[in-house]
Amino acid sequence: MPTIPQPVMPGVQRFVLCGAALALGILGLHFGKALLIPLALAALLAFALDPAVNWLESRRLPRGLAVGAVMALTIAALLGAAAVATVQVGELGQELPTHRQNIQKKLRELRPALTPSGTTREMTRLMDMVSREFETATHAFEPAGSTKPKVQQVAVETRSGSARAIDLVMRVGVQLATVALVLILAVIMLLQRAELRDRLLRLLGGDTERMAEALAESGRRVSRYLTAQLMVNLGYGVPMALGLWFIGVPGAWLWGGLATVLRFVPYLGPALGAVMPLVLAFAVDPGWSMVLWTLGLIATLELISNNVVEPLAYGNSTGVLPLAVLVSAAFWALLWGPVGLVLATPLTVCLVVMGRHLAPLRFLDVLFSSAPRRAMMRRTVSAPSYTPR
Repeated sequence: MPTIPQPVMPGVQRFVLCGAALALGILGLHFGKALLIPLALAALLAFALDPAVNWLESRRLPRGLAVGAVMALTIAALLGAAAVATVQVGELGQELPTHRQNIQKKLRELRPALTPSGTTREMTRLMDMVSREFETATHAFEPAGSTKPKVQQVAVETRSGSARAIDLVMRVGVQLATVALVLILAVIMLLQRAELRDRLLRLLGGDTERMAEALAESGRRVSRYLTAQLMVNLGYGVPMALGLWFIGVPGAWLWGGLATVLRFVPYLGPALGAVMPLVLAFAVDPGWSMVLWTLGLIATLELISNNVVEPLAYGNSTGVLPLAVLVSAAFWALLWGPVGLVLATPLTVCLVVMGRHLAPLRFLDVLFSSAPRRAMMRRTVSAPSYTPR
């Protein structure tokens, strides 16, 4: 009697299909990042500038003129910041060679503290001896003639100076073209916001009203988060620049602006923004007072920003768990590098809002949302059942 094959359970089938779709999506994000990264950056810039455009439009200014005015101010601010940074970098390049003796003197003073103690040296020697004996014993068990002499390869630089200059110009040109593409895409998104939203709704299909509500809430949350983050970062960078200028650290406005920009990168940005002022204070001051004052300034600003300003400014603007932000930052950084760190939180906010309004994506709201458990259960119970068309 032939055996009748058992049907695959719907749950297993759904799990396999979801896993395959997720894998294909991750592969598409990785291999399509050359196009997707400028598109995501343009969308992020459009979300950030949309409140200003709406405010000008509410003052009876045509949307085209409002978008032009906001983009002109944005480009002017970027060019001004680049000019200030260029001037500060030039001044630092002229000033740093004069502090070379001071740096050598401080390193000589630190050498006794950095020299390992007698116990550490003996432990290092013991580990080296054990490693050599283990390597000798390993070679003794190898058959004769199996070991090949090591051949040292020496890389010879054959490229001329003109080729390197052309390579540098090409790299800078690609970066400038990417910036121009992001600005152009942001202008198009701001000008055709309603049309793009309608096209996206028709493309996604399903419950149009719930999709429109999800898109509107995503835009509001991301815009509110970006505005709050910009205010918080300026509230950190401007006092830092003023404090460094008062202390006497060279390039104070450069480091304050750099700290403002780097704080858009979660977790790594604040640490990177604090390194260079400390290095400059170490190099400039013959003593240690400037280093201590700079360290105290950074520690004070971090304490105030992390414990007072950010909770008041952000509040529940994102609605995302801190653990979800950390996991999202690691995921997007693995896919898209440093740009992924900048985009991690806004993308996670959009996913959480989509999961809140769409039943097939409900698991995203359950996993990442910071809403209380009871409120989440009420939303789950009250949500209408999803019936595919």
